[in-house]
Amino acid sequence: MTAMLLPRENARFVLGPLPLLVVGDALAVHGELPELLVPEGRVPLCAGWQLMAGLTLCVLDGPSGGCLIPTLAEGGDVEGMAAWCDAVAQNGGGVVVSLPEIPEEFDWDEILGGGRARGGFVRGMEPEPEEG
Repeated sequence: MTAMLLPRENARFVLGPLPLLVVGDALAVHGELPELLVPEGRVPLCAGWQLMAGLTLCVLDGPSGGCLIPTLAEGGDVEGMAAWCDAVAQNGGGVVVSLPEIPEEFDWDEILGGGRARGGFVRGMEPEPEEG
């Protein structure tokens, strides 16, 4: 299994109808995720993938690759990140979109119609409880 630490600047955590994780330049997962096709607005399931959302670290784990993503940048929005993590828990996961790189501006029609996006809905997993 290939795992990598993805720099925080290569990830966006977006709240919407479903929580959305956009990653760029994530070589360990991009080629492993299925092409993202959204027929009639329905996001497909990424079978065999799991998403763990934590206040300090997010884990995206797949059958043969994965990445660790620091969730809070220096001076980060703790309340916003906590809301994103709660949304992942409430929805049983989130939508992962992997792109070759993070765009300056998000044009979803171009992203989803251009064949560059990979991903889908990834089921959530509960973080291990802390002992103590």
